[in-house]
Amino acid sequence: MSKTFLIAFVSMIAGIVLWGGFNTFMEKTNTLSFCISCHEMKSTVYQEYKQSKHYQNASGVRAICSDCHVPKDWTHKLIRKVQATRELYHWAVGSINTQEKFQTERYTLAKREWKRMRDNDSRECRNCHSFEAMAFHEQTLKASRAMQDAYKKGKTCIDCHKGIAHQMPDINKDNRTVYQTLLQNAKTSVRSMPDDKTVLFSKAIFVSTNADKLGRVVAGATVKTINVETDFVQIRFNAWRRQALPAKLYTAPERRQMIAQISASDDKSIRVLKTVEPADSSYIWEQVEVSAWTDKGGLSIEEDRIEEYAAKLYDDNCTLCHTKYKANAYSANDWIGHFNAMKRLTPMQEHEADMLLFYLQNHAKS
Repeated sequence: MSKTFLIAFVSMIAGIVLWGGFNTFMEKTNTLSFCISCHEMKSTVYQEYKQSKHYQNASGVRAICSDCHVPKDWTHKLIRKVQATRELYHWAVGSINTQEKFQTERYTLAKREWKRMRDNDSRECRNCHSFEAMAFHEQTLKASRAMQDAYKKGKTCIDCHKGIAHQMPDINKDNRTVYQTLLQNAKTSVRSMPDDKTVLFSKAIFVSTNADKLGRVVAGATVKTINVETDFVQIRFNAWRRQALPAKLYTAPERRQMIAQISASDDKSIRVLKTVEPADSSYIWEQVEVSAWTDKGGLSIEEDRIEEYAAKLYDDNCTLCHTKYKANAYSANDWIGHFNAMKRLTPMQEHEADMLLFYLQNHAKS
């Protein structure tokens, strides 16, 4: 037996052993026991997973961690394993080794996984689920309609099915921290005059500091402060109203972006500047100047920061069920119907929804 042949034979055997060992190790890292071998996973997401249908169901079919989070084909599996090596670093430095740390990072981690699944068209979901194999007539009417609509529009599973095996993160936690900072900063900036200020939440407005309520100004609207007293600030803003419907004040004729709603008529507080009848409108419109009083809270000069806050609200809340539409995909008037139909599916509070709608209408197509 020649030396060359012997070296080749030994190399081949060594290669087979190494390749087999490598694949055995790869498969070991796909097991449920391996996935929950660190307490970061066992004490958090594993406990949530055990309450889900993926863990226990009438059919007795269980999907474990790797079924959802690791590709089946070898090439994509290897890429995913290489990407996962960064998790070893975060395990070593204790990035999420307590409940508090994990909850802080939960949304970031979830967004990363949602993006991965959307980018690969929910590949791992489709290993078990298929539109073509669904008996739509056996689903509830609501589910059947939603599934068939998603099928026709080419949606992917993760667009709608978030939080089914793990707890949904608090997607607005960071946004509410920013909002509280805006409110706090507004307390010190209210005396700056005559700066334009953005209304942070729907506020009652009054004819004077001791008079009846005039109406309310909406979140997102811009007003100018012209006077400050102990607990009140006098504001002024221009708006448009239909002559036949004077209660609602808008940013422009035929543009249903509401600035304020008036519940009482007062000629001293509301002054007509001009009257027009636009060629594209069947109504007579009046431009008015409104002077009113309101309490000091919630008037901010941080226009850029509010813009960033509203954009983040949009990114976080309006990607829960689909990819984000550009704000200029619809007109200001069309956004109202689309927004009102979908906001019930989000965890937004009233002032957040008001602020976001105003933001979308600001950036709507002409």
